Amino acid sequence: MTMEFCVGQHNAHYEGVYSAQERDWRRVCAVDKADHIAGLLGAAAARVGNVLEVGCGTGAVLARLSAIGVGRDFTGIDVIDPATNLEIDGAASAPFRWSSYDGTTIPFADGSFDLVYASHVLEHVPEPRALLYELARVSRDFIYVEVPCELHARTSRRALQSTLDIGHINFYTPDTFRLLLETVGLKVKDFGTWDHSLPVHAFHSSRMKGLAKSIVRKSLLTVSPGVATRLATYHCGAICRHDSAPPQDR
Repeated sequence: MTMEFCVGQHNAHYEGVYSAQERDWRRVCAVDKADHIAGLLGAAAARVGNVLEVGCGTGAVLARLSAIGVGRDFTGIDVIDPATNLEIDGAASAPFRWSSYDGTTIPFADGSFDLVYASHVLEHVPEPRALLYELARVSRDFIYVEVPCELHARTSRRALQSTLDIGHINFYTPDTFRLLLETVGLKVKDFGTWDHSLPVHAFHSSRMKGLAKSIVRKSLLTVSPGVATRLATYHCGAICRHDSAPPQDR
């Protein structure tokens, strides 16, 4: 017999003013997230002009993208006003715009942005397919989505409760994530699976412990990605395009 989960107010973890440690954590994680986008875009990054991040949080990922030369004009939206916790130190000198939105309809016209992305957002939303349709609608070229793949052989009830406490209500494997993308009409152009960088591993422990964990996890991912993602949580991202109009039966 399974036990009930403790379900609180959805995404309450993200309300209010973040602590200095939380800001630092998001800044460190933003490096990984932006580098994943740049890596999958490859040479195509040079033709990205305006960028929209849906679920922009502190704005740190957009700041990192600007610093590494992906995009020239940046817009971030979130259900919580980004101005509350804005963190764009190190950003390039570029136009940035920030606003809140209703979490359902992205407040821009069809085909407004060269790159539209949602990094570690899909696991939080009640209607993930509806969000993907919206991302595709406002993109005229690239859509990028990244999620943690938290379903594997070692996923425990305790782990599910822990991620539920920070707002995760959808859980993926690499295969179910890709299936979701394809069933909304997105064409996956490139797909990546990553472990955290060493700074992320070391953030909540010592550098030596972080290094040891990083070596083991990255080695396993290199030797056998299929085995690795069945034993531990890695992160999957996909650069997509909508070569044909997405299905309209939402």
